[in-house]
Amino acid sequence: MWEFNDTKALPSDLVREQDFILKLRRLHRIGTPHVIINLSMNAIAALGNASSVESIEDALRELVRTTDGTYADMSNSDAFIAWETRADPQTLVKKIIAALPPEITKGHDFDHLLRVYTMPGDYIKIRERANEYVTMIQAAQATASSTESPSQALHSEAARGPLTAWSVDQIGRLIADIDMKPYMRAQPIYRHASDRSWHPVRTEIYVSFDDLRRERFPKLDIVTPEHLFLSLCETIDKRLLHQFTAKPDMLTGQSVNLNLSVATIVGATFTQFTHVIPSAKRKQIAFELHRGDLLQDFARTLGAIETLKKEGFQVALDGITPDILTYLNIAAFNAEFVKINVARDRAATLADPAVRKALATIPPERLVFYRCDSETSFKMGQDLGVSLFQGWLIDDKVRGKR
Repeated sequence: MWEFNDTKALPSDLVREQDFILKLRRLHRIGTPHVIINLSMNAIAALGNASSVESIEDALRELVRTTDGTYADMSNSDAFIAWETRADPQTLVKKIIAALPPEITKGHDFDHLLRVYTMPGDYIKIRERANEYVTMIQAAQATASSTESPSQALHSEAARGPLTAWSVDQIGRLIADIDMKPYMRAQPIYRHASDRSWHPVRTEIYVSFDDLRRERFPKLDIVTPEHLFLSLCETIDKRLLHQFTAKPDMLTGQSVNLNLSVATIVGATFTQFTHVIPSAKRKQIAFELHRGDLLQDFARTLGAIETLKKEGFQVALDGITPDILTYLNIAAFNAEFVKINVARDRAATLADPAVRKALATIPPERLVFYRCDSETSFKMGQDLGVSLFQGWLIDDKVRGKR
């Protein structure tokens, strides 16, 4: 049951298992009812000589495709099939059995080959089951030695394509050992005064993902899938906070914005950072919470905002696109700043009457038009009474004044 299929290579990482565990955690946070069925594929295949694991997988993937399910295969060919539903789990079990080749299903008892879980009630049980697969892979890897460094791994062909749990883990190991200062960037946020003069009011300090990717993991598409991108952001945020905790003077004497994932706020890294920042200076620091966190876990983001305010920091909602404003009441959030992405490809959206009506509900002094790279976006901001801008076009305007 736990043996690897001889036709498949021994896996070199825990991509499938870790990615599935991340999905479980997200499902648990959301709380949407799911039925998840765990199949021991090699044991099922052994019941019928005419069918291979691959043919069974093909049949089950077709079932998943036609019933809006999700198929997650493990490294030893076992699988978890999930449906978002409140239906009787036995109904879904029957569908799985019906999809299998008849020489397998005839005269066999499947009770010991299928395990049924319902979410969110069975979250602990299914996490334990998923952890068994992780333990199995780790035990298999323990017999093999590897001297490949994270840097080598991230430059290999295994890293090509979208983010995986494995590549996020490799990046985490990499940045724990390198100096992040060469990748740190600063971009001012300016206030446009009534006399048309520009005044720097805050500075956003961030890690340049473009430069970091170009030098350290050029084969990765780091923005997809979004839940792993947010996990990567959390890793970067923690590393940056570690550096500021060691050298808090880097933040003194200026009003700064720092990116922060919601998950980081409840961890030890944020607590340590808070201890080294005097209460009197915390108002100078605004933490930018990303739209992805907000959309993935609304309640958790509200809790993070409350924590930051309680500790004396300011809050900015980051990554807000104009289209989101029409169905989410951004004005209701207790944030000092709302950063609206007004990049060139979004400028036309700002002319939508529904978007403009939504923007009008937010006090203009709280709005920051960032990624402002077109005169259209800048002029629309002025029409709406916006005075805070950020972007390369604004940098050019300021340099022109100087």
